[in-house]
Amino acid sequence: MEKTLTKIKALLATGFFHIVGSSVINKIIAFLSSVVLIRILTKTEYGAFTYAWNIYSIVLVLNGMGIESGVLQLASERGGDPEYTDQVSRFGARFGLRFNGLLVAVLLGIGLFAPMKIQAGRPLLCALCALPVFQLLFHLMLSYLRAQKRNQEYARLQVTHTILVFAACAVCAFLFREMGMVMGHYIACIAACLVGLVAFRIRLILPKASELRAEDRKPLLKISFISMLNNGLSQMMYLLDVFVLGIVDPQETILASYKVATLIPAALTFIPLSLVVYLYPYFAEHRGDGVWCLRRYKQILLGLGGLNLVISAVLFFGAPLIVKLFFGAAYLDAVPVFRLLSVNYFFSGTFRILSGNLLVTQRKLKYNLAVAIVACSLNVAADYFCITWWGAMGAAIATCSVVLLTSVMNTAYLVYTFRKNGQSAATALPGEGQE
Repeated sequence: MEKTLTKIKALLATGFFHIVGSSVINKIIAFLSSVVLIRILTKTEYGAFTYAWNIYSIVLVLNGMGIESGVLQLASERGGDPEYTDQVSRFGARFGLRFNGLLVAVLLGIGLFAPMKIQAGRPLLCALCALPVFQLLFHLMLSYLRAQKRNQEYARLQVTHTILVFAACAVCAFLFREMGMVMGHYIACIAACLVGLVAFRIRLILPKASELRAEDRKPLLKISFISMLNNGLSQMMYLLDVFVLGIVDPQETILASYKVATLIPAALTFIPLSLVVYLYPYFAEHRGDGVWCLRRYKQILLGLGGLNLVISAVLFFGAPLIVKLFFGAAYLDAVPVFRLLSVNYFFSGTFRILSGNLLVTQRKLKYNLAVAIVACSLNVAADYFCITWWGAMGAAIATCSVVLLTSVMNTAYLVYTFRKNGQSAATALPGEGQE
């Protein structure tokens, strides 16, 4: 009992419960926001916004060329040293904003000139074109706080943003329908950035910070670029489902039902992701200590796997009641897809997400990139054929198959990496690597 209390106190002192608590609050608010918005908008309006937002999200995988990941990694390796974090963050903000200027032009060009199966999405996409600028600033602020292990402030800023999204989107959607959703995201993101700059004094663009050394810029941009490819290709697995579905069977109502089926399983990824947020700086600091990393990984995997198994079982067997209760009888056609994605959550939330992110802390970026390329390529082919054969259910089958494959690949290689690092440390420095 004394040892348990000591561990709980340590977790409390390092902000673990703030991160997990804020993640729970964020996902509850975000889920309630989705429920409210689905009730406010018609199925056709919600489908049109889903179509536009999905195209926007595909372009946004290039957000800032991944600079937020590079900032987090380099600053975490220095233990969150304030001066160095300022330097890295300031350089990252300047670079990322310039890069995102290209994304603004790309989104506007797609919205104005690209062929679209659902024409109602065109004005929405044009209106979304400037949002990447503000989203990049907000994400860099979060990376800044994470690197310095200012977990309480990180949690507060996250919750503030989520509440703002809920309130702004609900009010604007009620007044301006699907275009109000776009307006709400702008209002929430800009307000959250102002909170970060003023209330938490996050220095991203202040000229007083000294410049990042030239020799540090190359590894920062390298890590950022590879992380962008890794994260982007991983996100594409889910985005391609809606994109291909919108091509093969372009109906707003089908897209709306598929989106509803993904909401709860996707929202539950906050569980592994909140763990990653907390654990990332520690695993990055212990990058060369494979013994410590493997021991901690096994403990985390055991607890996380048990929790996710229970969650997936409840979702699978309670699917009809859950869908009808939260989204209404009009969306009961989403139940079969919801069930399969609930099973998919167990493997993604237990293995793929956790292992993939921890591989980044070990700088195994090339392996992550290779896995992401394989996964994305397979998912494109699987989506096309499975959707052609089975419609929306085919999209879920394709995703589940690829997640199973990448879960095995990520987990096996992460364990191998930890063991290899542990053997190297034991050979080089006998007696070290133990607590």
